[in-house]
Amino acid sequence: METRGIGRNIKSYRQQRGVTQMELADRIGVSYQQVQKYEKGQSQISIDRLYLVARALDTPLRSFLPDDGRLPLAEPAGPPLNREERLLLRQFASIRSPTLRKTVLRLVENIVEQQRE
Repeated sequence: METRGIGRNIKSYRQQRGVTQMELADRIGVSYQQVQKYEKGQSQISIDRLYLVARALDTPLRSFLPDDGRLPLAEPAGPPLNREERLLLRQFASIRSPTLRKTVLRLVENIVEQQRE
């Protein structure tokens, strides 16, 4: 299974759960256009992002992966996440309300902006 297979699985589980591309995009922190690219196999997805998709759709990560052991995934961008960063991502991914997710994101952005001053 190549990238398209993973994309088909994302689309299938998303539709089964009645989640729109926009809702999934909000939950995983990308644009809905990026979700479209993942689903069509036009863009590789990192394992970190696929983990967020699995959490957002309440689906085991292995459900998206191929059975042949090959992982046609993009490398994660940047250095590996530390324990606190992974915990923060897990907690953020578990927030179901798009409004609350945006509020949390704005809060973090404001904190970062204040630190720059």
